[in-house]
Amino acid sequence: MLYTTETKTKCDVKNCKNAADYYFEVKGRAGKCFLCGQCFDALVSDALKKRAPKSPVNSIRKQMSKKEKENAYVEKQ
Repeated sequence: MLYTTETKTKCDVKNCKNAADYYFEVKGRAGKCFLCGQCFDALVSDALKKRAPKSPVNSIRKQMSKKEKENAYVEKQ
């Protein structure tokens, strides 16, 4: 999905004049969208802020139910 570029191109982000390090393919006339390392890192950090983290309570409940099942199995024998 994300590829490293080997051609000498500029970053496609507005007001960025850096050389592009990565690209991804898009539909339409442009075909590819080029990103420099700084813009890529900014895009990733913004995306991670908007993504909801998984609740640790679910992990704890999962472990507790697993232990309860193991204890129930031992008691039945």
